[in-house]
This record gives sequence, structure tokens and C-alpha cells, in this order.
Amino acid sequence: MTNLATAYLGTGKLDKAQLIYEQIFQARQAKLGPDHPDTLASMNMLAAAYQSADKLEKAIPLYEQTLQKMQAKLGPDHPNTLMTMNILAAAYLVEDQIPKGLRLSEESLRLTRAKLGPDHPSTLTSIDILGMAYLAAGDFQRGLPLCEEALKLTTAKFGADHPTTLNKIDDLADAYREAGKLDLALPLFERAAIGIEKRQFKHEHAQHIIPNTIRAYEAATLHDKAEVWRRKWLAEVKQRSGAESPAYASELAGLGLNLLQQKKWTDAEPVLRECLTIREKRQPDIWNTFNTQSMLGEALLGQKKYADAEPLLLKGYEGLKQREKTIPSQGNTRIPEALGRLIELYTATNKPDDVKRWQTVRAKYPAEAAPPPREK
Repeated sequence: MTNLATAYLGTGKLDKAQLIYEQIFQARQAKLGPDHPDTLASMNMLAAAYQSADKLEKAIPLYEQTLQKMQAKLGPDHPNTLMTMNILAAAYLVEDQIPKGLRLSEESLRLTRAKLGPDHPSTLTSIDILGMAYLAAGDFQRGLPLCEEALKLTTAKFGADHPTTLNKIDDLADAYREAGKLDLALPLFERAAIGIEKRQFKHEHAQHIIPNTIRAYEAATLHDKAEVWRRKWLAEVKQRSGAESPAYASELAGLGLNLLQQKKWTDAEPVLRECLTIREKRQPDIWNTFNTQSMLGEALLGQKKYADAEPLLLKGYEGLKQREKTIPSQGNTRIPEALGRLIELYTATNKPDDVKRWQTVRAKYPAEAAPPPREK
């Protein structure tokens, strides 16, 4: 059961992996007791499955329970205890619990180096996590050298294409990006993504590493390079999750936005139509569906198909406005973008009264949230 769950996790079938890990944990608790080493290992695996599915609110308490039990049952410097310390420290950082992550990662590196030696895999992980903790705390002077050391030692121990090395490449790329060194980050993100592709995307952290690469290229306004990886990852997500899944729709939306940013209006249209079809069927009442309507309207607007664009742009804005409170903070530009598209439509169709009306509505939102100027 553990082997099957691990295989599901490694190939991105997170729901199946999680279900089996839950069954294993319950069975071992009942058969072996709550403090047996195998039961503790099952707790860790289940927490890892929750984390892979972005359910950190479930993962972190389970990691904390596991660590407490391991410290009491196995000892504070047992290899399994040290591994759990590393995992929990990293999870704290993801959840922005920086002080907790920093304290635990400092302790973990101290114990791991003393117990396991300078180049043990757990030591390499401890070095990397402490580096990331310093970066998260804004201490780049101490953080970057640790992340660089972790990659150097990992490459020497495992080789350039090993899955663990790919993780460390991505970690160092993230570190450079956090430090504002995007020029150093981009080639590392590309290396990690190519390594994942060579493994046919069968890597435990593929669902994080490939999107990291995409976001880095888009942050550097290299939308053409981002598009290449978006298309590759889109095909993988379609295979993993299905052609009508919300996950696939989300990737279609990302590709559609990328194409809009490149002004590839005709390429964007079928991508966004496919996305909208899925979302209207599977998620008809969420804000993302109406944002997709607005984006599709932009693709038509860019092709000067004004009559077709108008109803989509209006419905998209209205649906977003009605669901404004459900839009997360990272999506706070969506309504201003939708308004900007309406202003552009009525400017292009010479309707000054409508332009003025929508500009008045747009003025209620911060100026910095406005979409960038676009060629006509």
C-alpha cells in the first residue's frame, strides 16, 4: 500500500495517494499503536501527501505531532527525527511562520551535522532549508551562500540530473529570485525544468518546479519562453487530471493570459474558449469563470470583433463585481483589468459616453492596479 501511494504521489495523483496514506495510518495506529516507528512514519507520509496537495493546514499539525512523538520515542537526534525537523521547518517557511522555521532549521542543521556528517542527504537538506529560512527573514548575506553550498554538495553527491539535485537547483533559483537576482535565477529554473522534462514530468515536485519556472520567465517579461513551458505543462496536467478538470482549466487560463500579454489574440481565443467551456460546466458560479469571460472578450477585442467581445466583457465584469469579496488578494487586479477592457472597447467603437461612464467606475480602484498600456 505504501509503495502504491508513493507511486501515486510521484506521478501527481494526489487524491489517490492521500486516500491510501490515510488508510495506512489508520491501520498502523490500530495494529501497532500510536507511537510505533512505522505508525510515526505513516504520519509523516500522510502529512507529506497533504502538503503536496497544498493542504498545509492539515500537514503542519500532523508534522508537529510526529516530531513530538519521535523526539520522545526515538530521541532528538535519531535520523527519522531529524528528517521530520527538516520537513516541518520547510513547511513553516511555506506558511510564512518565519521565526518558527528559522529556529527549527538552525537546530536541525546543528544536530544533523553532528549526528550524520557534512554530506549526508539530511545534512544537505538542512543546509538548504536554513538558507531559505534566512532568505525568508530577509538575511540574504547568510542565506544565499548556504543555498549555493547545498546545491554544490548535492550535485557532487548525486549527480546533475538526480531528483534531489533538481530540487536544490529550484531552491537556489528561488533564493536568487527572492534576492532580486533574476538574471541568476532564470538559467537555474530552466535547468530544473529541463531535468523534470527529461524524467517525463514524473518528479514529486514537478507541480511546483515547472510553475516556478513559468512565473520567473513572466516576471522577467519573457512571455515567449514562459509560453513554451506553459504548453508543455498544460499537456501534462491534461493527462494527469483530465480534459474537463478544474486543474486543466486553470492551466488553460494561465496560457490564455500569457498569449494576451503577447498580443497573440487569435492564438488566445481557442484556448480561452476551451477554458470557459470547462469552467461554465464545472464551476459556473466562481469568480474565475467570469474572469475567463472577460479575457476571452479581450482576445476578440484584439481581433476587432467588437460585437462578439461586448457581451463577454460586460458579463465578465458584472460577474467579477458580484463576487468581488471572494477574489483573493493576488487577484486584486482582475476587476480593474476587466474595466480597462470595457474602456478600450468603447474607445475603439467611438462611444464617448460609455467610455466616460466606465472610466468613472475605474477611477474607484487604485491607479497602480491598472493593466499596462496595450497597442491598438
